[in-house]
Amino acid sequence: MEVLTTIAEIIRDLLIFVAVMTGLLIVLIVTVSRMPDSNPLKRLLTALTYRVGATVAAGALAIPIEPIPGIDVMYDVAVPILLMWYWFTFFRDVIFRSGWRPSPPPRHPLRGAGP
Repeated sequence: MEVLTTIAEIIRDLLIFVAVMTGLLIVLIVTVSRMPDSNPLKRLLTALTYRVGATVAAGALAIPIEPIPGIDVMYDVAVPILLMWYWFTFFRDVIFRSGWRPSPPPRHPLRGAGP
């Protein structure tokens, strides 16, 4: 009986963790959606969301395509290559694109460029 109690406690803790993470995700989505479009964090999280969505969609589409002979082999070869390219472009843009770097501090309106 101790084993069942331990398993029940683990499952309860996992459900609490999932609920807290879902709440944090909702707060993050609301916070990011209220940011201006020019904000680099919003652009970064939007691009990340597109990549995660494409990866999930590719996985969900694989299930109905699996029983079709021929197409399933092409799908199993082409989709991972396309996803690797898609994720590579994300990391390339994050690392090398100047738009992702923080902007310089704003200038004081009365004093000009100096601090």
